[in-house]
Amino acid sequence: MALSRIRWIPGRLTVRGAVAVVVSALAAACASQPQSPLVRSAGFVSIQLAAADNGRGVQPVATSPYGDFLAGMLASHERDLSAAADFMMRAWENDPDNFVLLRRAFLLAAADGRHAEAVRLARRVLEQAAEDDSYPEAVLTKLVLTIDRVERGEIDAAQRLLGTMPDRRLGKFLPPMIGSWLDLGKGDITAALATIAPLAESEGLTVLYNLQTALLNDVAGRPVEAETAYRAALEGMAKPSLRTTWLVGNFFERQGNAEAAADIYRRFEDAGPGSTLFDPALARLAAGTRPEPSVSDFKAGVAEALFNLAILLSQERAQEQALLQIHLALRLNPRFQQARVLLGEILERQKREVEAIAAYRSVDPASPFAWMARLRIAEGLERQGRADEAISELEALAAERPGDFEPLFRVGNMLRAQERFLEAVDAYDRAFERLGASAAHWSMYYFRGIALERSGQWERAEPDLLTALDLQPDHPYVMNYLAYSWVEQQTNLEQAEAMLVRAVQLREDDGFIVDSLGWVYYRLGHYDKAVVRLERAVELQPQDPVINDHLGDVYWKVGRRQEARFQWRRALNLEPEADTVPVIETKIESGLDQDPKDI
Repeated sequence: MALSRIRWIPGRLTVRGAVAVVVSALAAACASQPQSPLVRSAGFVSIQLAAADNGRGVQPVATSPYGDFLAGMLASHERDLSAAADFMMRAWENDPDNFVLLRRAFLLAAADGRHAEAVRLARRVLEQAAEDDSYPEAVLTKLVLTIDRVERGEIDAAQRLLGTMPDRRLGKFLPPMIGSWLDLGKGDITAALATIAPLAESEGLTVLYNLQTALLNDVAGRPVEAETAYRAALEGMAKPSLRTTWLVGNFFERQGNAEAAADIYRRFEDAGPGSTLFDPALARLAAGTRPEPSVSDFKAGVAEALFNLAILLSQERAQEQALLQIHLALRLNPRFQQARVLLGEILERQKREVEAIAAYRSVDPASPFAWMARLRIAEGLERQGRADEAISELEALAAERPGDFEPLFRVGNMLRAQERFLEAVDAYDRAFERLGASAAHWSMYYFRGIALERSGQWERAEPDLLTALDLQPDHPYVMNYLAYSWVEQQTNLEQAEAMLVRAVQLREDDGFIVDSLGWVYYRLGHYDKAVVRLERAVELQPQDPVINDHLGDVYWKVGRRQEARFQWRRALNLEPEADTVPVIETKIESGLDQDPKDI
């Protein structure tokens, strides 16, 4: 089976590469014009970036203000917020009256978790803005300064600043959510509940309102009112979220209601089989011990509010603002382990693998979230091209939990991606031993079947692929792999044809599946049908050498010999697997006159 049938995802453009692209575009556009300072500095900064790239990212070096600005914008676009913040602050320091540069430098510093710098820049923003709150970052500048006051315990100052927040976007939600906790910090639960009440009127935020109300009552020592609000939060959700499950279960445990706590934990596990996050909680229930409260004071409550807003912002793809909220939450509650996991997830989405791994490594090893974090670390290492380190991480996890199949399953997937098929089979076999074949998921059979087929063990591969299809009937990719394997072995061709017709119906725009159907037609000698399918496959996957080679073969069979040689030459230019190169070269030289069953 050709590995070209597995999709390839192109790599990301680096900051340095992005600068080069922009510089080239500027140069082309301005070739006949006198160079502006921006174009000259763009060319200069591209040279500086090339010299400054140390493998971690981009370190700022001496450039012009224009170059710093351009580099900051491009680094921001590439989600290298640390470099972007450095460049933008340098640009602003060279032009301190530039309000746009100041605001951008502030936002980048805050999103990168540089609290002291963010506070300094936020103060300057307020000074330059005076009474004008029309600039987009007004809410965030005041939020950063408010949290700085909260951290210092200056509740009155924080309330005054919160009261000046513009009533738009996040400014509609932050004052009730944070203000309620500031009221509670002064010991006034009545005021706290009145402050948060407007949140109940916001569309789509009923669950969040109930959860915050429950936490306020819980911290204030009002368990009856807290339980009512906790249950309302649960009832408002189609399925319980991880955080809600965590908080409500924690409350029921502390109240001695073991049955209710176990029920909420099991509901979450039933919705996501295989989760082990609540195993420590269930063990606590069995032992009759009680946990510490998840939210113990008003600072932790503010952190909880920021965490929930970060989740909402992340779902809306407002990643920089989500990062800002998470960093502030961790500022107030450094022991907030789930916030550290969310930080890693957001950094992952931004393709900032080094920072994401650092965030996951910061999770307390004693936390129930540590296992999840270490699995994510292995994934990040693999995406960085550090597969051996990733596999070592997973093997260590497998040794720690001898009954858990998942680390070994992931090892198998990584080795398969590395084309180390025999090793992958061994990892899958070990995973199956732990899980038991009766409980195995279809994907385990499918992936082990691929590894077995690729390592020349078809007698074991075929039963695995058939079992995967039994467990997941009509799955197009399972049908495609099994049927294509049969076609390659020139067996079960009619069954393969029927299977591939169905797969194409389900995935008509998948070039690999369309190619498989065309190839079975070729093997059956239905050349006219094969031409139609293979031409379509080449349209869908023009850069795949196997599909181009197949089209060349069928062109030859229908007498289109010049076009056949063109397709074979194209296949050679697309870097096919090494063992196919001599075969293709022979076809270009001598043609293809054998019966297709002999090829």
